[in-house]
Amino acid sequence: MRRGVNMLLAAILTGGLASCGSSEDGGTSGLSVSGESAPTASTTSTSSTTCSAVNVRAANGTRSTVPQNPCVPALSYDDTSITLAWNKPDIYADVVDYNVYLNGKKLGSASENNAAHSVARRYIDRFYAEDTAGFHTRMTFHSFHATGLTPDTAYRFTVRAVDRSGQESADSVPVSHKTAPAFTRIYNVAKLGAMGNGTTLNTAVIQKAIDECASTSATAYGCKVLIPADDASGTVFVTGALFLRSNMTLEIAEGATLRGSSDAADYPLAKGYQLYSYFTNATDDRRPPSLLNALSPARMNGRTALADHQGYDDTRGVFSNIRITGKGTLDGSGWMRSSTDTIDEVGNRLANFAPGNASKWSTLGVLAKNQMLAAQTEAGGTLDATRNANYYSNRRSSLATFRGASNLYFGDLTLTNPAFHGVMFVESENVVFANTVTQTFDINNADGVEFGDSSNAVVFNNFIDSGDDNINFGAGQGKNYEGIAPQQYAWIFNNYMREGHGGVVAGSHTGAWIEDMLAEDNVMFMTDNGLRLKSTPATGGGARRIVFRDTAMREIGTKNRVTAGGQTFTNNTNGNPFILTLSYSAGSNVFESASASARFRDITVNRVTVDNGSPSTGGAMIAVDGYDGTDTSLGYPETFHENVLFQTVKINNARPASISRLKDSTFKDVTITNWGASATPWAISNTSGLTFSNVTPTP
Repeated sequence: MRRGVNMLLAAILTGGLASCGSSEDGGTSGLSVSGESAPTASTTSTSSTTCSAVNVRAANGTRSTVPQNPCVPALSYDDTSITLAWNKPDIYADVVDYNVYLNGKKLGSASENNAAHSVARRYIDRFYAEDTAGFHTRMTFHSFHATGLTPDTAYRFTVRAVDRSGQESADSVPVSHKTAPAFTRIYNVAKLGAMGNGTTLNTAVIQKAIDECASTSATAYGCKVLIPADDASGTVFVTGALFLRSNMTLEIAEGATLRGSSDAADYPLAKGYQLYSYFTNATDDRRPPSLLNALSPARMNGRTALADHQGYDDTRGVFSNIRITGKGTLDGSGWMRSSTDTIDEVGNRLANFAPGNASKWSTLGVLAKNQMLAAQTEAGGTLDATRNANYYSNRRSSLATFRGASNLYFGDLTLTNPAFHGVMFVESENVVFANTVTQTFDINNADGVEFGDSSNAVVFNNFIDSGDDNINFGAGQGKNYEGIAPQQYAWIFNNYMREGHGGVVAGSHTGAWIEDMLAEDNVMFMTDNGLRLKSTPATGGGARRIVFRDTAMREIGTKNRVTAGGQTFTNNTNGNPFILTLSYSAGSNVFESASASARFRDITVNRVTVDNGSPSTGGAMIAVDGYDGTDTSLGYPETFHENVLFQTVKINNARPASISRLKDSTFKDVTITNWGASATPWAISNTSGLTFSNVTPTP
């Protein structure tokens, strides 16, 4: 950091706390410090400094160019740094950057700051460098990582928008926040007997450190368990399942690896959980613990399959104030690594893993294989096709499962090679997933990050190259989840998503509804799908109040050869940039059908660009299907999706849209070029109330 910035950060200030919110482009250009076109921001508004549900609003009603609702994502600070985030102004068409001020003195721009601190930034820059024609929507960065701060000290920040001419807006409302005190209790596991030689099992030593650390701590900053990178024994610490406690920090230091054991016995089924409130199959739906866990000791698995739901717990707030951070690596030891890695578009080496599945675990799995072998032994030595599928869907460990957690920060780590999923938050609230590098391609079911029946999630500045969905949201299946709290309030911004099955995904488990999501200023490259809303009629619920905006997508759902950064990649999918479907194959879970069919409504897609390189491969640019009402066992009427808005959208080199069972929806300022040999890019049937305004070509 520049010397001048450090001098500014030495100032110790006090002030009121700020509010938190979101915004929509009103189409007006130009910034002004005063005048009717840009009202001066009030400096007296105060509320919680922590980012909240308010940040998911797509507009604040200010009709100004002033940044809105600056906040600090939950626990996104330590003793020497604070991370700020804010919503874009209501009028942001001309906004290209933001400047952050400390007591009226400029610290720097969000763009410069992200170049120094965001793991996604180099990839985003490369994406736009390839866009020589200027086709794509330009995103802006709206976070700032202030470093070089003094421990246990209050700081007061404001944010100004910057337009194309360099003119600034008025100040935002201030956000005041205090750094944490310096850690006085650090449990270095190497000094406690753990060995970083890559072979010694350290579970007992690390778990003891966690328990002792948290036993007398009152905040996330009261103690820290450190996985070090400077011990003479080595930097790779092997462990089985670990169980975090409230009021602690777990730090994996830069250069260190916390690697999961490949022995199934190190993930005891008795310490695992059941994900759902009903039995999902007729074999066994108990799951082993993940590598990292927050699971209530009182609600772990029972001793016998299908005997009870002892392992299910939807209680919120069981755990609180947990930070998992550092710049090290969390490695799940799940599958064999492929013989060749990928040199990616910025020249980094990306890990590739074996594309295992339910029929290949015995030849391609590592921990996945051993956990399936343990299940096979438990079953008497053989698995028929049904039991194999049921065990495969449950008996593998994920990288992390946090259940019933409140105020949890997970950030800055490299995440790789789970046997099952990546990082899961269930029945949790006020959680942050930030600045991580996910390398789980092409691992079966290895979603980057998942949120289930949780609220107030902030996901930003991540690089996600996953074997399943990049960022996924779920809300249970069927009648059991009717009346349950929904998956609600998610703010997703400034992420780079690569190769996953879907970029931003709702479903397929939609039973309790997935709602109130703002996904903005993201980039997607070679994902199977972009915005992916998926379910089945019997699952029920759906997704609603979703805003997907200011996002650039390239080669989504194609099988084209793609050149980027001097490297050539072969994409191998057949997906869609935008898909709303009730025809998803939802797996083998058994559940009671919902009272009404799933559906999607109140969906906004705004200022989004798609360039698929060539329409010779890939699925429909926009794919929409509902339910035809013919399955008499369900008893549902024909079901339409409704109130979907596509506005200011450009699509190039993609196959024609396929739209059915959509009603009362609008397409405005949509431009489509090069859709292949078809006479029109629109295949529309069985719809009603569709409006097209300034759409080229017109349906």
